[in-house]
Amino acid sequence: MDKRKAICNLVVLGSVLASMVVAFTLFGKDMRSSRAQSPGVTVTDFWLNGGQEPWGVTFDSKGNVWVAVPGCDPAPTCSGSTPPGKIEVYNPAASSWIKTYQLPAGFGQALFLAFDASGNVWFAMPMSNSIGTLNPVTNTYQQFAVPTAASGPWDIAIDHSGNIWFTEHYTNKIGKFNPSTLQMTEFTTPAANSQPYGIGVDASNNIWFTENNSAVAQIGEFTAGGQMNEYKIRDNPPGGLTPHLLTIEPNGNIWWTEGWVGMIGELKVSQAVPGTTNGVTEYGYPATCTTCGGTHASGIAFDSNGLIWFDDSVQNIFGSFPDTGTGSFSTYAAPTPQHPHDGLNVDSQNRIWFTEEFANKLAVAIQNNLPPPPSPTVSPSPTMSPSPTVSPSPTVPPSPTITPTPGTTLAQDTFQRANQQRWGNASDGLTWGGDANNSSVFSIVNNTGQLSKGASIYNAVLGPIATDSEVIFSGSLSSFKYTNLGAVLHWKDSNNWYKAYIDGTTLVVQKKVNGTTTTLKTVPFAATAGTSYSIDFSIVGTTLSANAWLTGTTKPSGWMVTATDSSLSSGYCGLRIQLQNGAIATISSFQALS
Repeated sequence: MDKRKAICNLVVLGSVLASMVVAFTLFGKDMRSSRAQSPGVTVTDFWLNGGQEPWGVTFDSKGNVWVAVPGCDPAPTCSGSTPPGKIEVYNPAASSWIKTYQLPAGFGQALFLAFDASGNVWFAMPMSNSIGTLNPVTNTYQQFAVPTAASGPWDIAIDHSGNIWFTEHYTNKIGKFNPSTLQMTEFTTPAANSQPYGIGVDASNNIWFTENNSAVAQIGEFTAGGQMNEYKIRDNPPGGLTPHLLTIEPNGNIWWTEGWVGMIGELKVSQAVPGTTNGVTEYGYPATCTTCGGTHASGIAFDSNGLIWFDDSVQNIFGSFPDTGTGSFSTYAAPTPQHPHDGLNVDSQNRIWFTEEFANKLAVAIQNNLPPPPSPTVSPSPTMSPSPTVSPSPTVPPSPTITPTPGTTLAQDTFQRANQQRWGNASDGLTWGGDANNSSVFSIVNNTGQLSKGASIYNAVLGPIATDSEVIFSGSLSSFKYTNLGAVLHWKDSNNWYKAYIDGTTLVVQKKVNGTTTTLKTVPFAATAGTSYSIDFSIVGTTLSANAWLTGTTKPSGWMVTATDSSLSSGYCGLRIQLQNGAIATISSFQALS
């Protein structure tokens, strides 16, 4: 927590007032207030649309920037007389604020924001000891109290099953809320008074969080299997080591900011051992201000070019460091030096957004030396893995029109839309769920759905829950080494589904029930890397059937695989894809039927 903000406030108060007077006089409240350019980035910032002391930043499926504006500085709490906060929305394409949401009476102040698969905004409110949600379509709000009194719900994240996770910063707990059952569950950390702060979800649905108390100074993990782990940053952490926010890069490693010690940290998960410092590396960045009285790293995020971005609220800088752990830091001055803090985030265009809390501004940095993801006419896409050891995405022949068996279309996606990070909304208007809008492994590139820079199993589901159902899709894998490409039916979560997939040598029908995987039937099917194949997977009653064939050729007249099982009676339709060794999956069409 920022326990030294009061000192910083006194130091900067005069310059805050002066800069506000100048900016209002020259530009007006809604105009760009400053612009700075360096060899690395071009930085611009904007006055808020009337709110004060902005915090967390996130993005919707259209690329709009959503900003939590509590109207106070929780250090560690706000006054009880502070009115409910706001959420403000900025449209980068129009260079303007397009919406302000005023939280209702009885609500607290949102600090961080996260979107669920249905487009609802979730936020934690420490001062009202609750989490809240906003439906932007209906402009309706809901609030849910946290069971532990004065727990301080802080940062927020959404897992692959749609559960809402949050840290309880004034205690030693994290919380989970199930929007379907309205059940709230809390989990206690082994360390007492751990003061959890930042939180995130990895590709395997494990929950990661920072423990902000310098006497603890650990990285916490609550696994998908229900195990609580803690990883030491140092055996004897100093008083200034206060882990703040974290980010999880595509290879699964965890990065975090370290508060007052002028460092960011990395946990290589493959080397990690609970209760030890195994796999932990800390990287110290240069202190550029000799009169600021210290450093304070807080916000952190990664871009698709392999850079970890962070900011320092005392030094009034932001900067980057290669996610390889080798190389040097690049740092840049904030356009208005007034506390760039927890609001740093990177959008699908690799623009770095951060809030300047005491200046009441939102800033954006555009990288001059690294291009953003391309428009659909640009090839190859820089959103693909930049490593020269990774083969580029194979060219996929145009997917033929697939004539489905008679039935009602539940969902479909042609992927004919602009390049973007994550899959967003399908061509039929429905929003992709599972990992497709939570993991940076997913992107839209040149009118295909792609998965790249992944090293795990990823789920993407679309449409409503169904019983008798069918998925037909076309796609390819750049490598079949420890990878597979498949469709899922009756998908409930990552531990309950039916799947039909190809792995280069075999067509497999499989089930997973309560975390236990069983192969139901297999037949030989030779598949070549870089070649598009179509898979048809159907469930009627308790009968599971599957076909696979080379895209563009005639579909088999009968079913190649048939099995019987009654474990799962209904669920979502979608895809489940395993990636390893730099493999890239490319999906050209998807259709779900009932």
